[in-house]
Amino acid sequence: MKRLVIVFLIVVTSAGMMLTSCTGVDSEDSTPDTSTTTSSVTVDPTTEPTTIITTPAPTETEPDATPTEANHLFDKKVPIALMINNTASARPQSGIGQAKLIYQMMTEGRTTRLLMFTDVDEGVLGPVRSARPAYLDLVVQYNALYTYAGNGRVIEASPVNHLVRRVDALGAAGRLFYRMPHRKAPHNLYIKAESIYAFGEKRAPVELSEPLPGLMIRETFVQPDGGEEVARIDYRFNKPSESFRYDAGKKMYAKYNGEQLLVDELTKEPVEVGNIFLIYVPHNLMPNGVHIKIDWIGSGEALYFTGGKKYDVTWSKKSHNAPMVFELNGETLVLNPGLTWVVVMDGQANRTVVFD
Repeated sequence: MKRLVIVFLIVVTSAGMMLTSCTGVDSEDSTPDTSTTTSSVTVDPTTEPTTIITTPAPTETEPDATPTEANHLFDKKVPIALMINNTASARPQSGIGQAKLIYQMMTEGRTTRLLMFTDVDEGVLGPVRSARPAYLDLVVQYNALYTYAGNGRVIEASPVNHLVRRVDALGAAGRLFYRMPHRKAPHNLYIKAESIYAFGEKRAPVELSEPLPGLMIRETFVQPDGGEEVARIDYRFNKPSESFRYDAGKKMYAKYNGEQLLVDELTKEPVEVGNIFLIYVPHNLMPNGVHIKIDWIGSGEALYFTGGKKYDVTWSKKSHNAPMVFELNGETLVLNPGLTWVVVMDGQANRTVVFD
């Protein structure tokens, strides 16, 4: 084992039940993060939506041409961006096995949530949790249908608030969410993908006239040149430690929380991850002193794992609604098949990373 310090990385059985469990700051993670370390690394700063974008948002640069045998990650319809928890009470999650992109980020009390992007036509998704401001720049980069359960007031101050396509369990979409009896609230709120898309379609088209710029994915696996052999990546925000473990036969990584293998709640099949990014970005607090604030506009270094190898890459996001892109050796990185998992770390989590 070597220790890596990444210096520059980085629904409803009744409406009443929902109202009593989805308002305000969640009780299990209401403690502000006071243990975040300060880094000398800096990132360049720079109600319902009143404006809705149905085609790719303008960015400062034209999207790169799609390489042969590769496609844009979202090329048929805008994705759903679902807020789900990552605590033991919320696992396993439904629909995670069909996700295309996941950002794992810290909320309060050093717990993390997953912003799960999927464009699956139908199926149960959840459990759904409340909104957080630090996720919004990631939501609008793909014009996604942001599906969450309350706490909408904390995102109203965001400069991209008017661009967010909301599917809020405490808003007009509330009747679409439902609770399941196998878990306790607030970890039992679910919604179907088809319900989200039907709701979104009433306000603006969900089908794309052209692919969304941003991440691209290959049809077949290609191992990039170079890299260092790494079969396991461990990191920790809180207990337990988490890890990705490589299966050379599948060319995929399995995700573990402690020694518990992550599976999809519906299929019971292990979640297979084809691409992993570890990114360190400075974490600050919103003016309310509770919720985390991240300035996403800028660039930095990251670690990329695919095919059992580790690569040094760079990431950049030119504006609030511009897509995050990655480069390897100065060229746009094209992802390998499978789910892409981006771990966004603060300084404390960054120092826990080890791999072998």
